[in-house]
Amino acid sequence: METDVTRYFYKGGLNCAESTLRCLIEEGVIDPPPETVRMMTGFGGGMQRGTTCGTVIAAVAAIGWATGRTEPGQSREPSAAAVREFLRRFEETFGTLTCRELQAVYVKEHALRSEGMYRSCTVFVEKAVELVRDILSRLPPA
Repeated sequence: METDVTRYFYKGGLNCAESTLRCLIEEGVIDPPPETVRMMTGFGGGMQRGTTCGTVIAAVAAIGWATGRTEPGQSREPSAAAVREFLRRFEETFGTLTCRELQAVYVKEHALRSEGMYRSCTVFVEKAVELVRDILSRLPPA
């Protein structure tokens, strides 16, 4: 099942990070409680400063939820490998992981929080959800 990300992002009023995590939960790609979306609120717009794209941060958090460790002696490599793959594929697609740079290339209207920004940034959320779905679907069962 693929989620229409505009239901949350752009038309729905959630930011890029919130929307990414919400779509992955709704699709059943990851299984945290829906309240975990709250953790993403501060990460929209590249942590409010145009740094790492919020959808990238949420995607990495989702991968961590599915592959991460809970004890010091556990290996972090399965999670690290999945994160590296996500970051590589996202960057290959868009040329950067940085909100400010993504907006400079892909967003025609440069005013933050403008309708044009949300419409243009939807592609980043869609791609992140697609990549996480693909990466996690190919992992061996835990």
